[in-house]
Amino acid sequence: SGEPVLGALAAAVGLTEQGGEALDGLDDERTTVLAAVLQAVTELAGERQRRTIEAAAFDNIWRGD
Repeated sequence: SGEPVLGALAAAVGLTEQGGEALDGLDDERTTVLAAVLQAVTELAGERQRRTIEAAAFDNIWRGD
């Protein structure tokens, strides 16, 4: 995409790869929105990882591992 914001959002959700150089020159509002989205993606990834670990631990308890 020629739009750096859309490109960054697509990269954040794993649809494309994009380097940070494409984000140079964005205004403060766009930078703030992208930062919030990237923070939310990071938090969701952490929550997924936590749930995966908890589910594995629960399964191990029932199996007796």
